[in-house]
Amino acid sequence: MVMLVRVDDRLLHGQIICSWVPYLKADSLIVCSDEAASDKLLAGIMSECASDGLSVYVDRVDDAVRRMRQAQGNGGRTILVVGALKDAVRVYDAGVVFSSLNIGNVHHEENGRRITQSVIIDDEDEAMIQRLADRGVKIDIRDVPTRQAVEYSPAPDAKGQGLP
Repeated sequence: MVMLVRVDDRLLHGQIICSWVPYLKADSLIVCSDEAASDKLLAGIMSECASDGLSVYVDRVDDAVRRMRQAQGNGGRTILVVGALKDAVRVYDAGVVFSSLNIGNVHHEENGRRITQSVIIDDEDEAMIQRLADRGVKIDIRDVPTRQAVEYSPAPDAKGQGLP
């Protein structure tokens, strides 16, 4: 069972391992990133975060989708981490439907809109969020589970209306 789908451009770090994993009692963590999966050193370092009771996989998006489909109904507690909102949409469109999306870290400092200290989204991100929200996905913006989620509101476009 997928307990959390998280967007985090830093992929795997302390907020996930030390906060989300124990909070959700996760037994597997899938890092879903074409770039990370093709970098043997990075993938190896992330895989080393596995421990007794926690399996860590670093997969390309298509491989992560296959892994998640195979794991459905096995009783496990999985966290899926993607590096970008576009990858969350790819996963959803490939049939891994989720009802909530946690946005933890997205940094588009130069051309983005600041939602929180760690979430600065650009126009492409806005469109991806809207696409998921239109499908009924609840947007949960927070870095760790003990913090209050920040409500997402679409940025007004030039006409004062939300993005399409």
